Amino acid sequence: MPIGMQLANVGSEVARAIRWKNKNDREKQERFCAKAIELLELTKDDPKNEHRQGELDFCIEELEDFFRGENYYQTTDAMLIRYYDAFI
Repeated sequence: MPIGMQLANVGSEVARAIRWKNKNDREKQERFCAKAIELLELTKDDPKNEHRQGELDFCIEELEDFFRGENYYQTTDAMLIRYYDAFI
């Protein structure tokens, strides 16, 4: 699967996690966040994406910080949606 399609799929999971975050449903938020991170890990493990390791590592770190951490990067819902929507 092309990288753009892979990241578009990640974006769908991110959008769902954001939706449940905004509805204060931590269980569903975590489930969709975990799925997005899992998809990013699979994308990262694909040999054709070897040259994208840094960006994919940052994507994972940013999602963990945003959904599970203290939002050190000051990421917003809109920033995440804008990034992943670029791959649609």
